Amino acid sequence: MGRIMALLLLCAALLGAREWSLRIGGMHCIACTLAVKKALLGVPGVRAARVNFKNESALVTADESVTLGAMQNAVAQTGYTITAVISK
Repeated sequence: MGRIMALLLLCAALLGAREWSLRIGGMHCIACTLAVKKALLGVPGVRAARVNFKNESALVTADESVTLGAMQNAVAQTGYTITAVISK
């Protein structure tokens, strides 16, 4: 897992992308995870999204143009919330 995270961070840095670590509220199962991931990937400029319902978190790699508000709106449309940004 550590190698994958390091590789994602390196790719993000090389490609001019931003890494977002988000706290997602309302997830209870794998279906929730898939819904949130689909919503995040639907935001223009989001390159990758890893969602974990057990940790209620998402790790998103996105272009510099992507805003927190855009991701919050997309996730809210699926019935979940972004309750916190852990780091940017």
